[in-house]
Amino acid sequence: MQGIRRKLLSQNFLNNQKLVSRLVASSSIGKKDLVLEIGPGKGIITKELISAAGHVIAVELDNHWYRFLMNTIHDDSLTLYHGDFLSFSLPRLPYKVFANVPFAIEGKIIRKLIEHENPPDDCYLVVMDSLAERLLASHKENMFSIMHKPWFEFSIIHRFKASDFSPVPSVKPVLFRFVKRLNPLLAFNDRSEYRKFVQTAFGNGLAIRKNLRRSFSVTDIDIALHKLSLRKKIKPTELRLEQWVQLFRLLKKVG
Repeated sequence: MQGIRRKLLSQNFLNNQKLVSRLVASSSIGKKDLVLEIGPGKGIITKELISAAGHVIAVELDNHWYRFLMNTIHDDSLTLYHGDFLSFSLPRLPYKVFANVPFAIEGKIIRKLIEHENPPDDCYLVVMDSLAERLLASHKENMFSIMHKPWFEFSIIHRFKASDFSPVPSVKPVLFRFVKRLNPLLAFNDRSEYRKFVQTAFGNGLAIRKNLRRSFSVTDIDIALHKLSLRKKIKPTELRLEQWVQLFRLLKKVG
């Protein structure tokens, strides 16, 4: 069973050292930063992070690569953990993330990081372009993007070539970034309440007005929609981020 899990979580390792060096150098990572790396593998990113950051915490599940790193990288600014990142306790201090993660669990990794009580200040992850595009939601917002964009900005930093990896991936990898907003659209302590609000409003895909009746009176919902010049039959995916924030603020006052 463990062998099957290791195969499922196998990674496509970056092999272009110059590219990795350039990407790390162009990131926000500096000598005062604590940086978390997930699945360091052969250590191509790890070495660049050690040079750029103040301290690096690397979490490796695979026993072979853990032993390899223990035997090849000897630096006081690196702390290496052997274990599953999904069970790993995130730092309590401010930190950043830079990692090439297994595509099979990339969604779980992003959710763990972004929904934690102490999310990273800045995060760079190599993920599939299909996932990154869904999270960006450039053309139409989705529930995940709406839930997190009040506090984070999403972007695609770099689009890789297949030849940048070994073995060559069958998908198109990108470097996806989410970073804390300098000026959040909502207070950080509103996160839990706002996420529940968005989940309720999305409901089963029906109009927001109908979904929100489980939590608010029809009168209060109609007044809020009217103030924002929104139709009563408007659906969740039709609202812009700013309208979601405004609707939450209006209904929070009467909730």
